[in-house]
Amino acid sequence: MKAKDMILPEIPFLTPGMSVAQASSTMASSGQSSLPVVDGGVYIGVVHEKELSRGNASGTVGREPLRAPAVREETHLLDVVNQFAQYSDDVLPVVDGRRRYVGAIPIHAVMVAVARLCQTSSSGAIIELEIPRADYSATELTRLVEDNDCRVMNLMVRPDEATGMWKACLRIDREDATPVLRSLERFDYRVLSCHQLHGVMDDRIERRIRELMYYLEM
Repeated sequence: MKAKDMILPEIPFLTPGMSVAQASSTMASSGQSSLPVVDGGVYIGVVHEKELSRGNASGTVGREPLRAPAVREETHLLDVVNQFAQYSDDVLPVVDGRRRYVGAIPIHAVMVAVARLCQTSSSGAIIELEIPRADYSATELTRLVEDNDCRVMNLMVRPDEATGMWKACLRIDREDATPVLRSLERFDYRVLSCHQLHGVMDDRIERRIRELMYYLEM
């Protein structure tokens, strides 16, 4: 998914010279805590409600200096997420190659897109692993899962700066992860945790997973 696919046309924008009172009213009615400032179709920057409240109510929205986070129309979802992580604004403007304003992405649209990417609505289990960097192999992890008649729905990996290890978050399409956990243990993978996504485990499955997790931690 790209930035242009997450634009919400209903999000208004402010203009330089607009009164602070009018800008505050527009922001309040939009339900957003930040709004873009656009001048003649050109993106200028973003104003947060706290910045408006610090100004004179009889004053106007200015041009400079304004923060100006933005992404291009073709920016990938993950890069959009990274941009949101760097700012406290709840909207992210989208611009074209000439810095002309295209629209704005609300943070809730990004959350929906991430949920779809990670298939969070599907049933299954999440397994968290710790793996030495030299031993990490996505192919090997996938094979271990598929050998147990399961499928990998999502795999995310990140380095742990403190330990030098890699943390892997593995989503599978089965709620009872016991067979996969056993296979991982046989191949010396360190399982940190296992979480069921949907439904309620029956007592038998829950007990088996608790016993296996206890064994893995010994």
